[in-house]
Amino acid sequence: MSLAPLTLEEKALLLEGVDSWHTNAVPRLGVRRLTLTDGPHGVRRVKRDAGAFGLAEAEPSTAFPTSGTLAKTWNPDLAREVGAAIGREAAALGVDVLLAPGVNIVRSPLCGRNFEYYSEDPLVSGVFGAAFVAGVQSEGVAACVKHFAANSNEDFRFVGDSIVDERALREIYLRAFERVVTEAEPASVMCAYNRLNGTFCSEHGDLLTGILRDEWGFDGVVVTDWGATNDRVAGIAAGCELDMPGGVEHNRAEIVAAVRDGRLPHTLLDRAVARVLTLADRCTAGQGGDVDLAAHAALAERVAVEGAVLLNNDGVLPLSSGAAGLVVIGEHFEKMRFQGAGSSLIRPPEIITPRQAFDRRGVEYRFAPGYRSLNAEPDDTLEAEAVAAAAGAGTVLFFCGLGDLEESEGFDRPDLSLAAGQRRLLGRLLDGGARLVLVVSAGAPVSIPRADEAAAVLLLSLPGQNGGEAAARLLFGEANPSGRLTESWPRTADDAGCAADWNRSAVARYYESIYVGYRFHDMAGTDLAWPFGHGLSYTTFAYRDLAVEVREGRVHVTVTIANTGPRDGAEVVQLYVRNNAGAVFKADKELRAFTKVAVAAGAAERVELTFPLTDLAYWDVARHGWVVENGDYEVQVAASATDIRLAAPLTVTDGVESRSPYPASVDRAYATPPQSVPAEFAALVGAPIPAAPSTRHLAMQTRLVDSRATLLGGIMYRAVVGRVRRDLDTALALPEGPERDARVKSAHFVWRMMPSMSLRVMVMSSGGVLPHRVAAGLSDLAAGHPVRGVSRLLTRARKVSR
Repeated sequence: MSLAPLTLEEKALLLEGVDSWHTNAVPRLGVRRLTLTDGPHGVRRVKRDAGAFGLAEAEPSTAFPTSGTLAKTWNPDLAREVGAAIGREAAALGVDVLLAPGVNIVRSPLCGRNFEYYSEDPLVSGVFGAAFVAGVQSEGVAACVKHFAANSNEDFRFVGDSIVDERALREIYLRAFERVVTEAEPASVMCAYNRLNGTFCSEHGDLLTGILRDEWGFDGVVVTDWGATNDRVAGIAAGCELDMPGGVEHNRAEIVAAVRDGRLPHTLLDRAVARVLTLADRCTAGQGGDVDLAAHAALAERVAVEGAVLLNNDGVLPLSSGAAGLVVIGEHFEKMRFQGAGSSLIRPPEIITPRQAFDRRGVEYRFAPGYRSLNAEPDDTLEAEAVAAAAGAGTVLFFCGLGDLEESEGFDRPDLSLAAGQRRLLGRLLDGGARLVLVVSAGAPVSIPRADEAAAVLLLSLPGQNGGEAAARLLFGEANPSGRLTESWPRTADDAGCAADWNRSAVARYYESIYVGYRFHDMAGTDLAWPFGHGLSYTTFAYRDLAVEVREGRVHVTVTIANTGPRDGAEVVQLYVRNNAGAVFKADKELRAFTKVAVAAGAAERVELTFPLTDLAYWDVARHGWVVENGDYEVQVAASATDIRLAAPLTVTDGVESRSPYPASVDRAYATPPQSVPAEFAALVGAPIPAAPSTRHLAMQTRLVDSRATLLGGIMYRAVVGRVRRDLDTALALPEGPERDARVKSAHFVWRMMPSMSLRVMVMSSGGVLPHRVAAGLSDLAAGHPVRGVSRLLTRARKVSR
C-alpha cells in the first residue's frame, strides 16, 4: 500500500508492538495487526497477555523434541518436517510470525539456553536452521531467526557486550545465520539483547544493514528481542524495524521528534514501515485450519528416536522386554523431563512417559523414584528405598539428568554437575554392584560421575511429548539408536575453550577466537567424556573405498558404508577437512559435510558428500573477505571428531598464497588454542578491550543484582524479585501434579531471570508499566543528581496518539 495516507504518528505505531504478542493495526486504512509467538519446539500461543516474560497458560500444541535433540538426528529432512508441522499448528492458531529457530552457537556447555540451539558447529546449525525455516514458511507463517548475534549466555544477556574478533565473528558466530538467510530466505530476523563490540545489536548498522542486508540480501524485517531496544531512533537508522513487545510511549515520542527535527530522515522511517507492511503481506496462513495432532505426535516420536544418542554400551542393550529382575530407579521415569524451560514451554495435549510406555508393553519391573527432580538435595528415605530395590537385581535402569529448575532460559548453570541427590544415589548403586543402564534427560552436557562404570548410557536429551515411547523403543531394541552428539561433552566446565572468561562480567571476551567446541578440543588434547559427533548403534559399520574429486568448483567425496553387524541401522557419515599448514592460524580440521545413511544388516551403500571448494576459505581481516589458500589439505571421513575412518589428500592450487594478516605476536599467541585470555587479544580484535562496568548504582544498564547493595538498588531489587518470588512460592504450594509442575517451571524461570534485568530492559519490556522517565529519574537519583532525577519523575510523558 502507499504510505502517503499514514500519519507520522501512525507510522511510529506500526514499528512497535501493541502488547506482548501483537503489532499495531491501522483499522481506518485496513492495516491488520500481526500475531507473533514463541515456537522453537512447538507453538506457545498464550491465552492471555501476561507481559513480555510472563508464561501464561498456552493453547495446546505438539511438544516436539528441543532443537538440540533435533540436531542430534543429523537428519535435516526431519527439521523441515518439524518446521512444517509447527507452521501448520501456528497457522491454525492464527499466528503470523513464529519466533524460531535459534541458531546461536553453543560456546559454553553452561549456557542455560543451549537446548534451544542446534550445535557448537556453524555448519550443523546453519543446515538445520535453514531446513526448519523452509518448513515453517511453506505453511504461510513467517519464521524469525534468532538471536542475531553473538548471544552466548543468559546471566548477562540483557547488559552484556560480546567482544569478538572479526574472523571468529564471520567464521563461527555469523556463519549459521548467513546460511539460513541466503538459502531459506526467512521473513524476519531477531536481533539480540547484547552489545557486539560496544554497540547494541538493536542499533548495529554494520550488522543489521551492512552484513545482513547488503551482503546477504536479506529483505525481511528485523525484530528486537523482547525488550532489547536501547535507542529507538538509532535502531531504525541501523535497520531495526519492529520494536517488541512495544507499548513504550518514550520510543514513539522519540521517533516523532527525531523525524520532525531532522535527526531521522523521513525516508528511513518510511523504509522501515514499508518492510513491516510487506511482512504482513508475506504472512498468508490466515486463521484456522485442520491439524493432524496424531501425525504430529508420531513425528515428534520419530525425532526423539533418531535424536537419542547411545553413548556407552557393553552389550547390555537392547534389553529383553520379558527379562526378569528389572529394576527402574529415578523420578524421571514417571515424571519425564521432555522439554526445557522459559519462553519455549509448550502445553502438549498428551505426554507419554517412560513408565506409561513400559506399562503399555506389559514390562515387569520394580520401581523406586530415588530422588525428587524439583529438589536437588538427597532424600534419605527415597534413596534408601532405591538402594534396597536394586539389591540383587539383574539390570537396573537409572533415569537421571537435569531437573526442570537446573537449566532454563534466563540463567546459566554454575557447573556441569548432576544434582547432589542423583550423584549420591548413583554412587551407591554402583557401589552395590548393580549392572547399571543410565537413561539421561538433559538439554546440554552434564558430568556423570563414574559413567565408565555403567553398563550403558543412553542420552534422550529433551525428547518431546512422546519421549517415553521413544525411550522404550530404544531400550527394548524396537528401534536402533542412530543419534550423534552435536556438541563436545567435556568432563568439567573448566575444560571448555572459553572457561577462562565465562560469565565473569558484562564484558564477555571471546578470547578463544575460532577455537570453539571440537576446534578447541582437537588442538588442546582435551580428555573429553564424549567427542563431537559421537554415538553408538546396536550394529557396526565399516568404511571403505574413499574417493575424492574436484569438479566445477566443488569437492565430491564418495565412500562405501557397510553394515557389518546383525541389525539394520543408520550411520552418520561426517566429512572433515584438515586445514593446510599455512601462515595464518586455523583449527586442525573443520566439518564440511555430513549425511545419514540407512544400511540393512549385511548390506553396503555408496554415499556421496559434496561441498563448494570455497568452503575451505578463512576470513582475512586485512581484505575483509573470504580467502582460499593454496596448499595441502586432507579429506577425512569419520564417525566422530575423534574417530577418523579414512583420509585422502586434497591439494588447492587456484587460491592465493598463504600469508598472515596479523602481527607476529598474535600468530604466536594463537598458534594453539589459548588456555587463558592472551595479552594479544586486543591486537586480535583490533581495538582496546573495554573494562567491565564498575558502577554498582541503580543505572539504566546495570543488572538489579549488581545494584542491590545500594539504597535505591536494594529497594528496586526487593520490590521486583520479591514480587516474582511470591509467584514461585504460590506455585510450590500447589498440590502435586502436572499443573503444579508447569506453574513452578514458569515462575522459577522469571524468578531466576529477574535479577539479571536492567532498568532499560524493564522499561522496554513492561508495555508502559515502568515509564522511561521514571527509570531515568531513579537512575539520576542513584547517581547523585537529585534535581534532575526529581524533575524527570515529575515530568509528564509526551503523548503520541494511538
